[in-house]
Amino acid sequence: MNQKKIAVIGAGIVGLSTAYYLQKAGCQVILIDKQAMGTGTSRGHASMIANYGVPGINQPQVWQQLPRYLFSKSSPIAIQWSKIGKLTPWLIQFLKNCNTTSMKKTASHTSSLLKSALPNYQELLKEVGAQNLITHRGVLYVWIDPRQQPNSSQINIRSESGVEQIKLSGEEIRELEPNLSSQIQGGWHFPKAHHTLDPDLILEKVYQGFLSRGGQFQKEEVSAIHPEEDSTQINNSNYDQVVVCTGAFSKSLVKQVEGQFIPLETERGYHIEFIEKQQLLSRPTSLVESGMYLTPLNNRLRAVGTVELGGLHSEISQARIDYIARDAKRLLPLLQDYQNPWLGYRPTMPDCLPVLGRSPKFKNIFYAFGHNHLGWTLGPTTGKLITDLIYHGREINSVYSIDRYLS
Repeated sequence: MNQKKIAVIGAGIVGLSTAYYLQKAGCQVILIDKQAMGTGTSRGHASMIANYGVPGINQPQVWQQLPRYLFSKSSPIAIQWSKIGKLTPWLIQFLKNCNTTSMKKTASHTSSLLKSALPNYQELLKEVGAQNLITHRGVLYVWIDPRQQPNSSQINIRSESGVEQIKLSGEEIRELEPNLSSQIQGGWHFPKAHHTLDPDLILEKVYQGFLSRGGQFQKEEVSAIHPEEDSTQINNSNYDQVVVCTGAFSKSLVKQVEGQFIPLETERGYHIEFIEKQQLLSRPTSLVESGMYLTPLNNRLRAVGTVELGGLHSEISQARIDYIARDAKRLLPLLQDYQNPWLGYRPTMPDCLPVLGRSPKFKNIFYAFGHNHLGWTLGPTTGKLITDLIYHGREINSVYSIDRYLS
């Protein structure tokens, strides 16, 4: 049994899953986060197991939509102009990836991760006694403006990735969901999609499973990493191996290890909630022209959406909240006042693929971050991949390696 002492930095779904599987494999694992477990971005998403989640956002049509993204307040993507100087290097690299070849490459490698996302979730939730917190209702992508419906390349990429998708008329959609707007013209149904019903409780269940196997949690900020060949010092403790799972906050830690910055940027994501309104909708539904999701959770309906490029500061944009609230009511007119406005930080690489694998400089340091919009979906899958790499020596496909961003 491997008794090496391993630090997993970051207690979101990716870090928790990694810590859980490493501890289960017989390692001695210390989970470290500056916040309480599960209080970051892992609790604020659409709650989907998005195994249909291709293509990524690096699509060729980004170029023609760029003026809207830059200047329109009604755009699903917003850029904070005060941050444009810091954002420009990342934007340049991202736009270079907004072409058909890169889009297909991203979709192919994302799809290979997504294929095991659902069974890995089901297995993990069963192990921690939370199998009742995942449900199979499919997901709807609908549109009010027919010009905004998915194009042929998006449809074809999903088909090539084995995603089952069924085109529906507005009438057929309202047969499934009678409370949806009469203005909806059509949509796509992804019948195999699942979603989770209580992200907070899932995080707590995985955390308790980790602790029950002897895992430890330390609430402290990791301000410094001092790597050596055989051990790494974090704050005042030494560890045999370290896994960096700090999502949007990974950039400075990587700089300490690799000696250079990587092009990791933050998509600021928002949600609002409508308490005790979950009965209005039976399955997650997305309005494609705005990128906004409505998801029924255990005791509330959550509206999630928009991308705001603007860094890690904690000030909530009321304009983004208003945007979500407006489109939530466009989709479901019975909705009224919202509660619980929330902001989180999605870590995004320019090619929209995560960073998974070993540091090229220090063989005892590993990375698992940058999942873009798929962190919740790929948490258990990532935990298994990193555990297989550390414990069993099974290498991860080099396409996800941090090497691609190191000169």
